[in-house]
Amino acid sequence: MPGRILLLGILLFTGYKDWKEQKVSLEILILGGTAGIVIGTVCKEPGAKEMICGAILGGLVLALALISKEAVGIGDGIILIVSGIILGYRALLELILISLMLTGTVALFLIVVKRKGRTYRLPFIPFLLAAYLLYLAG
Repeated sequence: MPGRILLLGILLFTGYKDWKEQKVSLEILILGGTAGIVIGTVCKEPGAKEMICGAILGGLVLALALISKEAVGIGDGIILIVSGIILGYRALLELILISLMLTGTVALFLIVVKRKGRTYRLPFIPFLLAAYLLYLAG
């Protein structure tokens, strides 16, 4: 439970910053990831294997960001690593899928209704926050 509250705070702060400035605070992510490891180790939740696999899954997104020359943001990959440490890979996978569906829906609306082009950039972390809130509610 403390890890979920920590992640909510991280997503609220970084989601706002990403929405307003399209920047992510690396310091907050490092502190959050470290706190997530400590909390996960003390509370034994989600478990070492889940935490490691979650970090690896987030790391794959970070690698995609580096390979794609930031078509996916580096900050997005780092926050997914932190989220994977705190939640584990199964919950992270669910979170990624929900947030991609939300992002895709908004992107389709912006393209069709608002006539935005393919180069229009959407900040991802606010969608990750919305997906996390849905995850917590469900």
